[in-house]
Amino acid sequence: MKRATLFQIARGGWYAIIPLVVLVFLLHAVIDWWAALPAAVLLIPVVLFFRDRPCHVAAEPLAVIAPMDGTVTHRRECYDPFLDREAIRISIRLSPFGAYYFRSPVEGTTLELSGEAVDAFHGTVSWIRTDEGDDILVAVSHGMTLGARPCQGSYGERVGQGRCCGTRRLARQVDVYMPVHSRVMVELHTRVYAGATVLGKLVHKQPVD
Repeated sequence: MKRATLFQIARGGWYAIIPLVVLVFLLHAVIDWWAALPAAVLLIPVVLFFRDRPCHVAAEPLAVIAPMDGTVTHRRECYDPFLDREAIRISIRLSPFGAYYFRSPVEGTTLELSGEAVDAFHGTVSWIRTDEGDDILVAVSHGMTLGARPCQGSYGERVGQGRCCGTRRLARQVDVYMPVHSRVMVELHTRVYAGATVLGKLVHKQPVD
């Protein structure tokens, strides 16, 4: 997914910003600035919500990168109901005015996920398989993505590590599931940044000669 911004504002944000700007000027022209003030004040959080800073991603082999800006609230081994396996789950409480575009935590291929756990899940989830065969899941468990998966696009599509693959919409929390043998690189309450902070490293055993 190509990151589309104008003045670092996500393309979808202009559908909310432009009407508010027009409303501000109309209220000012028809009544006065005091009447336009509430709309002008509302414009500030709307602009901040849709703002998305540039991100220059450095290659991190076998690293799992933070998909969104936020704070780590959970990092421990757990049961992954989607792939029926033991895994490590890192939960990130999203910043209200963090980056708007969702970034892929790893480089790989998006796969279709189905089953009872997916049907019963009150949220959306994306499955990415790396070229080394590691399965990474990203689930939005709180808030809404308005029907869109974290990583949008067609199944079988390639995504790049730290590259834009979706939008945050109204999501409030993101859970990243990594293989259970992964090495966690962040502590609880750590502030993480989309496309930049390394959440963990995928561990592969070296072949014995």
